[in-house]
Amino acid sequence: MTQPTTPHQTRAQSLDQIRTLIRMHDLKMVDLFPLIDTETNTENSGNMLQRVMIYIGSAFIFMGICVYIGMIWDDMDSLSRVILTLGSGFIAFILGLFALGDKKFDKASTPLFLVASALEPTGLFVFMDEYLPHTGDIAKAAMIVFAFMAIQKTVAFSATKKTSLLFFSVLFFFAFLYSLISWLDLDEPSSVMTMGISMLMISWGITRTKHHAITPFYYFWGSIMTAAASFDFLKDSPLDIFLIGVSATIIYLSTLASSRTLLTIGVLSLLAYLGYFTDEYFKDIVGWPIALIVLGLMMIGISVFAVKLGKKIAKQEA
Repeated sequence: MTQPTTPHQTRAQSLDQIRTLIRMHDLKMVDLFPLIDTETNTENSGNMLQRVMIYIGSAFIFMGICVYIGMIWDDMDSLSRVILTLGSGFIAFILGLFALGDKKFDKASTPLFLVASALEPTGLFVFMDEYLPHTGDIAKAAMIVFAFMAIQKTVAFSATKKTSLLFFSVLFFFAFLYSLISWLDLDEPSSVMTMGISMLMISWGITRTKHHAITPFYYFWGSIMTAAASFDFLKDSPLDIFLIGVSATIIYLSTLASSRTLLTIGVLSLLAYLGYFTDEYFKDIVGWPIALIVLGLMMIGISVFAVKLGKKIAKQEA
Protein backbone atom coordinates (compact mmCIF):
# COMPACT_ATOMS: atom_id res chain seq x y z
CA MET A 1 0.00 0.00 0.00
CA THR A 2 1.37 3.42 -0.94
CA GLN A 3 2.24 5.65 2.01
CA PRO A 4 0.74 9.15 2.02
CA THR A 5 3.05 11.99 0.99
CA THR A 6 4.08 14.27 3.83
CA PRO A 7 4.00 18.08 3.47
CA HIS A 8 7.79 18.14 3.65
CA GLN A 9 8.09 15.68 0.77
CA THR A 10 5.53 17.62 -1.27
CA ARG A 11 7.47 20.84 -0.74
CA ALA A 12 10.74 19.17 -1.74
CA GLN A 13 9.17 17.77 -4.90
CA SER A 14 7.74 21.17 -5.78
CA LEU A 15 11.13 22.81 -5.36
CA ASP A 16 12.72 20.17 -7.60
CA GLN A 17 10.12 20.85 -10.29
CA ILE A 18 10.68 24.61 -10.05
CA ARG A 19 14.44 24.11 -10.30
CA THR A 20 14.00 21.92 -13.38
CA LEU A 21 11.77 24.51 -15.08
CA ILE A 22 14.23 27.32 -14.32
CA ARG A 23 17.08 25.37 -15.91
CA MET A 24 14.99 24.19 -18.85
CA HIS A 25 13.79 27.68 -19.82
CA ASP A 26 16.89 29.59 -18.62
CA LEU A 27 14.83 31.84 -16.35
CA LYS A 28 16.44 34.78 -14.52
CA MET A 29 15.58 36.39 -11.20
CA VAL A 30 13.93 39.29 -13.00
CA ASP A 31 11.51 36.78 -14.54
CA LEU A 32 10.60 35.42 -11.11
CA PHE A 33 10.05 38.70 -9.27
CA PRO A 34 6.43 39.11 -10.47
CA LEU A 35 5.62 35.69 -9.02
CA ILE A 36 6.75 36.60 -5.53
CA ASP A 37 3.90 37.12 -3.08
CA THR A 38 3.68 40.85 -2.39
CA GLU A 39 1.92 40.15 0.89
CA THR A 40 4.93 38.21 2.09
CA ASN A 41 7.20 41.11 1.16
CA THR A 42 4.92 43.52 2.99
CA GLU A 43 4.92 41.29 6.06
CA ASN A 44 8.71 40.99 6.00
CA SER A 45 9.01 44.76 5.67
CA GLY A 46 6.70 45.18 8.63
CA ASN A 47 8.72 42.75 10.71
CA MET A 48 11.94 44.55 9.81
CA LEU A 49 10.42 47.91 10.73
CA GLN A 50 9.18 46.49 14.02
CA ARG A 51 12.63 45.09 14.81
CA VAL A 52 14.33 48.41 14.02
CA MET A 53 11.85 50.31 16.20
CA ILE A 54 12.40 47.85 19.06
CA TYR A 55 16.17 48.30 18.91
CA ILE A 56 15.89 52.08 18.71
CA GLY A 57 13.45 52.11 21.62
CA SER A 58 15.76 49.90 23.68
CA ALA A 59 18.66 52.23 22.93
CA PHE A 60 16.63 55.19 24.20
CA ILE A 61 15.67 53.29 27.35
CA PHE A 62 19.28 52.31 28.01
CA MET A 63 20.58 55.83 27.44
CA GLY A 64 17.82 57.23 29.63
CA ILE A 65 18.83 54.92 32.47
CA CYS A 66 22.50 55.85 32.04
CA VAL A 67 21.80 59.59 32.02
CA TYR A 68 19.51 59.29 35.05
CA ILE A 69 22.10 57.28 36.97
CA GLY A 70 24.78 59.85 36.15
CA MET A 71 22.59 62.74 37.34
CA ILE A 72 21.75 61.31 40.76
CA TRP A 73 24.81 59.10 41.38
CA ASP A 74 26.54 61.35 43.92
CA ASP A 75 23.32 61.80 45.89
CA MET A 76 22.65 58.07 46.39
CA ASP A 77 23.82 55.72 49.12
CA SER A 78 25.56 52.40 48.45
CA LEU A 79 22.40 50.28 48.45
CA SER A 80 20.64 52.61 46.02
CA ARG A 81 23.57 52.48 43.62
CA VAL A 82 23.57 48.68 43.61
CA ILE A 83 19.81 48.46 43.16
CA LEU A 84 19.81 51.00 40.34
CA THR A 85 22.55 49.21 38.36
CA LEU A 86 22.47 45.54 39.28
CA GLY A 87 18.75 45.58 40.00
CA SER A 88 17.86 47.22 36.69
CA GLY A 89 20.04 44.78 34.80
CA PHE A 90 18.54 41.76 36.54
CA ILE A 91 15.01 43.02 35.88
CA ALA A 92 15.86 43.48 32.20
CA PHE A 93 17.20 39.92 32.13
CA ILE A 94 14.03 38.52 33.71
CA LEU A 95 11.84 40.53 31.32
CA GLY A 96 13.84 39.12 28.42
CA LEU A 97 13.14 35.58 29.62
CA PHE A 98 9.43 36.37 29.96
CA ALA A 99 9.43 37.87 26.44
CA LEU A 100 10.65 34.54 25.07
CA GLY A 101 7.46 32.91 26.32
CA ASP A 102 5.24 35.03 24.09
CA LYS A 103 5.73 35.15 20.33
CA LYS A 104 4.38 38.70 20.26
CA PHE A 105 7.29 39.94 22.38
CA ASP A 106 9.99 37.52 21.25
CA LYS A 107 11.74 40.23 19.20
CA ALA A 108 12.06 42.37 22.34
CA SER A 109 14.07 39.72 24.18
CA THR A 110 17.40 40.45 22.47
CA PRO A 111 17.42 44.21 23.30
CA LEU A 112 16.47 43.36 26.87
CA PHE A 113 19.32 40.84 27.11
CA LEU A 114 21.65 43.47 25.66
CA VAL A 115 20.64 45.99 28.34
CA ALA A 116 21.00 43.32 31.02
CA SER A 117 24.45 42.36 29.75
CA ALA A 118 25.59 45.96 30.14
CA LEU A 119 23.98 46.76 33.50
CA GLU A 120 24.48 43.51 35.41
CA PRO A 121 28.30 43.42 35.28
CA THR A 122 28.34 47.16 36.00
CA GLY A 123 26.16 46.53 39.04
CA LEU A 124 28.42 43.73 40.24
CA PHE A 125 31.45 46.01 40.02
CA VAL A 126 29.52 48.68 41.93
CA PHE A 127 28.60 46.11 44.60
CA MET A 128 32.25 45.11 45.02
CA ASP A 129 33.33 48.74 45.18
CA GLU A 130 30.71 49.67 47.76
CA TYR A 131 30.71 46.66 50.08
CA LEU A 132 33.97 44.70 49.67
CA PRO A 133 37.48 45.67 50.79
CA HIS A 134 39.51 47.49 48.12
CA THR A 135 42.46 45.24 47.27
CA GLY A 136 43.39 46.93 44.01
CA ASP A 137 43.25 43.60 42.18
CA ILE A 138 41.04 44.65 39.27
CA ALA A 139 41.78 41.52 37.25
CA LYS A 140 40.54 39.25 40.04
CA ALA A 141 37.35 41.28 40.45
CA ALA A 142 36.73 41.20 36.70
CA MET A 143 37.35 37.46 36.66
CA ILE A 144 34.66 36.90 39.31
CA VAL A 145 32.15 39.21 37.63
CA PHE A 146 32.58 37.76 34.13
CA ALA A 147 32.54 34.20 35.44
CA PHE A 148 29.16 34.86 37.07
CA MET A 149 27.83 36.47 33.89
CA ALA A 150 29.08 33.62 31.70
CA ILE A 151 27.41 31.05 33.96
CA GLN A 152 24.14 33.00 34.02
CA LYS A 153 23.97 33.37 30.24
CA THR A 154 25.02 29.76 29.62
CA VAL A 155 22.32 28.40 31.93
CA ALA A 156 19.72 30.66 30.30
CA PHE A 157 20.83 29.57 26.83
CA SER A 158 20.65 25.90 27.82
CA ALA A 159 17.05 26.44 28.90
CA THR A 160 15.85 28.63 26.03
CA LYS A 161 18.22 27.95 23.05
CA LYS A 162 18.09 31.68 22.25
CA THR A 163 20.91 32.70 19.88
CA SER A 164 21.52 36.06 21.54
CA LEU A 165 22.09 34.31 24.88
CA LEU A 166 24.71 32.10 23.24
CA PHE A 167 26.39 35.22 21.89
CA PHE A 168 26.61 36.75 25.37
CA SER A 169 27.68 33.42 26.89
CA VAL A 170 30.68 33.26 24.57
CA LEU A 171 31.40 36.97 25.02
CA PHE A 172 31.52 36.75 28.82
CA PHE A 173 33.51 33.52 28.66
CA PHE A 174 36.27 35.27 26.72
CA ALA A 175 36.02 38.30 29.02
CA PHE A 176 36.59 35.88 31.91
CA LEU A 177 39.45 34.20 30.04
CA TYR A 178 41.12 37.55 29.39
CA SER A 179 40.72 38.53 33.06
CA LEU A 180 42.20 35.18 34.13
CA ILE A 181 45.18 35.65 31.81
CA SER A 182 45.72 39.16 33.19
CA TRP A 183 45.46 37.90 36.76
CA LEU A 184 48.02 35.16 36.08
CA ASP A 185 50.21 37.75 34.31
CA LEU A 186 50.90 35.49 31.35
CA ASP A 187 53.00 36.48 28.36
CA GLU A 188 50.93 38.74 26.07
CA PRO A 189 51.60 37.11 22.65
CA SER A 190 50.92 33.65 24.08
CA SER A 191 47.70 34.77 25.78
CA VAL A 192 46.43 36.56 22.67
CA MET A 193 47.23 33.51 20.55
CA THR A 194 45.40 31.26 23.03
CA MET A 195 42.32 33.47 22.95
CA GLY A 196 42.39 33.80 19.16
CA ILE A 197 42.66 30.09 18.47
CA SER A 198 40.04 29.31 21.13
CA MET A 199 37.67 31.83 19.56
CA LEU A 200 38.17 30.29 16.12
CA MET A 201 37.54 26.78 17.47
CA ILE A 202 34.36 27.78 19.29
CA SER A 203 33.13 29.68 16.23
CA TRP A 204 33.84 26.63 14.08
CA GLY A 205 31.69 24.52 16.42
CA ILE A 206 28.82 27.02 16.22
CA THR A 207 29.04 27.35 12.42
CA ARG A 208 27.16 24.11 11.73
CA THR A 209 24.32 24.94 14.13
CA LYS A 210 21.26 27.12 13.76
CA HIS A 211 23.06 29.77 15.83
CA HIS A 212 25.67 30.40 13.12
CA ALA A 213 24.55 34.05 12.78
CA ILE A 214 26.84 35.02 15.69
CA THR A 215 30.00 33.49 14.20
CA PRO A 216 31.15 36.43 11.98
CA PHE A 217 31.79 38.55 15.09
CA TYR A 218 33.94 35.87 16.73
CA TYR A 219 35.61 34.82 13.48
CA PHE A 220 36.60 38.47 13.02
CA TRP A 221 38.22 38.93 16.42
CA GLY A 222 39.61 35.39 16.60
CA SER A 223 41.39 35.68 13.26
CA ILE A 224 42.70 39.18 14.07
CA MET A 225 44.14 38.03 17.40
CA THR A 226 45.66 34.93 15.80
CA ALA A 227 47.27 36.93 12.99
CA ALA A 228 48.54 39.66 15.34
CA ALA A 229 49.97 37.18 17.86
CA SER A 230 51.64 35.22 15.05
CA PHE A 231 53.31 38.41 13.87
CA ASP A 232 54.57 39.17 17.40
CA PHE A 233 55.97 35.65 17.66
CA LEU A 234 57.66 35.42 14.26
CA LYS A 235 58.72 38.94 13.27
CA ASP A 236 62.47 39.61 13.18
CA SER A 237 63.16 35.87 13.37
CA PRO A 238 64.40 33.30 10.80
CA LEU A 239 60.92 31.72 10.90
CA ASP A 240 59.03 34.83 9.80
CA ILE A 241 58.35 33.20 6.42
CA PHE A 242 55.73 31.10 8.24
CA LEU A 243 53.59 34.24 8.51
CA ILE A 244 52.50 33.51 4.94
CA GLY A 245 51.39 30.08 6.16
CA VAL A 246 49.29 31.70 8.89
CA SER A 247 47.41 33.79 6.33
CA ALA A 248 47.05 30.81 4.00
CA THR A 249 45.60 28.76 6.87
CA ILE A 250 43.04 31.45 7.68
CA ILE A 251 42.04 31.69 4.01
CA TYR A 252 41.75 27.91 3.83
CA LEU A 253 39.57 27.86 6.95
CA SER A 254 37.35 30.47 5.32
CA THR A 255 36.54 28.01 2.53
CA LEU A 256 35.81 25.20 4.99
CA ALA A 257 33.62 27.41 7.18
CA SER A 258 32.10 29.34 4.23
CA SER A 259 33.05 32.54 6.05
CA ARG A 260 33.72 35.73 4.14
CA THR A 261 34.82 37.31 7.43
CA LEU A 262 37.71 34.85 7.71
CA LEU A 263 38.50 35.39 4.03
CA THR A 264 38.69 39.16 4.52
CA ILE A 265 40.99 38.94 7.54
CA GLY A 266 43.12 36.27 5.84
CA VAL A 267 43.65 38.44 2.76
CA LEU A 268 44.31 41.60 4.80
CA SER A 269 46.82 39.79 7.02
CA LEU A 270 48.54 38.40 3.92
CA LEU A 271 48.86 41.91 2.48
CA ALA A 272 50.21 43.18 5.82
CA TYR A 273 52.77 40.37 5.96
CA LEU A 274 53.84 41.06 2.38
CA GLY A 275 54.32 44.71 3.32
CA TYR A 276 56.49 43.62 6.24
CA PHE A 277 58.60 41.35 4.02
CA THR A 278 58.99 44.10 1.42
CA ASP A 279 60.16 46.61 4.02
CA GLU A 280 62.38 44.08 5.81
CA TYR A 281 64.17 42.37 2.94
CA PHE A 282 63.63 44.04 -0.42
CA LYS A 283 63.64 47.82 -0.11
CA ASP A 284 67.45 48.01 0.02
CA ILE A 285 67.97 45.43 -2.71
CA VAL A 286 65.76 46.44 -5.64
CA GLY A 287 64.89 49.93 -4.52
CA TRP A 288 61.90 51.08 -2.53
CA PRO A 289 59.81 52.35 -5.50
CA ILE A 290 60.18 49.05 -7.36
CA ALA A 291 59.30 47.16 -4.19
CA LEU A 292 56.12 49.22 -3.85
CA ILE A 293 55.19 48.46 -7.48
CA VAL A 294 55.72 44.75 -6.87
CA LEU A 295 53.63 44.93 -3.70
CA GLY A 296 50.87 46.74 -5.62
CA LEU A 297 50.83 44.03 -8.30
CA MET A 298 50.63 41.41 -5.56
CA MET A 299 47.67 43.22 -4.02
CA ILE A 300 45.84 43.30 -7.34
CA GLY A 301 46.46 39.59 -7.90
CA ILE A 302 45.38 38.70 -4.38
CA SER A 303 42.25 40.86 -4.68
CA VAL A 304 41.21 39.02 -7.86
CA PHE A 305 41.74 35.71 -6.06
CA ALA A 306 39.76 36.95 -3.05
CA VAL A 307 36.82 38.02 -5.22
CA LYS A 308 36.66 34.60 -6.89
CA LEU A 309 36.91 32.85 -3.55
CA GLY A 310 34.24 35.12 -2.09
CA LYS A 311 31.86 34.19 -4.90
CA LYS A 312 32.55 30.52 -4.23
CA ILE A 313 31.78 30.99 -0.53
CA ALA A 314 28.56 32.87 -1.41
CA LYS A 315 27.44 29.90 -3.53
CA GLN A 316 28.16 27.55 -0.61
CA GLU A 317 26.09 29.74 1.74
CA ALA A 318 23.21 29.75 -0.75
